[in-house]
Amino acid sequence: MEYEGQVAAITGGASGIGRATALALARLGADIAIADVNDRRLAETRDEIASLGRRALAVHCDISKDADVESFAAQTLSTFGRVDILMNNAGVMLRGPIEKIPMADWEWILGINLFGVIRGLHAFLPHMIERGSGYVINTASIGGLFGGNPYSAPYITGKFGVVGLSEALFLYLRPKGIGVSVLCPGGVATNMHEQVRVVGVSDPRRLGAGHPVGTAPDAMQPDAVAQMVIEAMRKNQFLVFTHPETPALMRRKAQDIEAYMENSLARWPFLAKRLAGEI
Repeated sequence: MEYEGQVAAITGGASGIGRATALALARLGADIAIADVNDRRLAETRDEIASLGRRALAVHCDISKDADVESFAAQTLSTFGRVDILMNNAGVMLRGPIEKIPMADWEWILGINLFGVIRGLHAFLPHMIERGSGYVINTASIGGLFGGNPYSAPYITGKFGVVGLSEALFLYLRPKGIGVSVLCPGGVATNMHEQVRVVGVSDPRRLGAGHPVGTAPDAMQPDAVAQMVIEAMRKNQFLVFTHPETPALMRRKAQDIEAYMENSLARWPFLAKRLAGEI
């Protein structure tokens, strides 16, 4: 896949992985439409894209709202005439004891992390299918492969949904000339910590509130992840991992799910302390 003259639409495109991918594609000659709820970062990223000599569109868009996503698609198509790459990337985090999480909070996170992806597909896919070409990248997480944090059940639920949706989408769209990848990053140095909502505990710091995501020694930089996304599209690669140990962990889980679950249970006290910043 070549990127010169292509048009990419990216949700959550004003920061983190979305921003890095937008800029990387712009450097390769693509025009970029970005959607986000942070107007300051939208303007800054739009200007950075323009400084690279590419056309840029920045749209305030809450992906939990049908009308916002439909408007983003309409503005993108009106401005550029087509969309070649769709990256459903925006996301948030919610943590808490499962029995204490209000339904409104479940609806909030799934409305963004899962239905936000669905809304993006609903808005852009008819155009891609009509043209018989294009590429879709859905940002999930290793939390969409491993349910390793019991206090992140809503996040894990949404990301597992994105992975399953992407599998079905791959089978449906490949015969129509449209590629599909699902990005499953581990720790990445982004601003996700700004989007963490913690409920049901007296001290939110116990569940990692306020601790920057991706500060571990093995955390990837967003620019490196963007290059992985670009290479995956070139190869038509379905699963995209940021950390090399992930495939081996998947094999271990598949080979003996019972042992994997028992090991996860045994490791949880250590992980909980690390999450809370105690070690």
